[in-house]
Amino acid sequence: MTDVSPLLTAPTLWNYDLCGQYPGAVPLGATVYLPCACHLPAHRYVILQFDMTDAFNFCELEVSIRSKCKLL
Repeated sequence: MTDVSPLLTAPTLWNYDLCGQYPGAVPLGATVYLPCACHLPAHRYVILQFDMTDAFNFCELEVSIRSKCKLL
């Protein structure tokens, strides 16, 4: 995630806040949720990154604001 517009500066790989990372291939037709850690600030842009040797397609991508984290 970043606050810098990709129209102004292309993201540098691994030089941004990482919200979530799926550990492997997502099965066909599956829904995957990747929640962000509570300590991350809000950002304006979402960066999707994948291995260039793999295919990358999806039907729908939903990004939403979650409720505030609970303090322990």
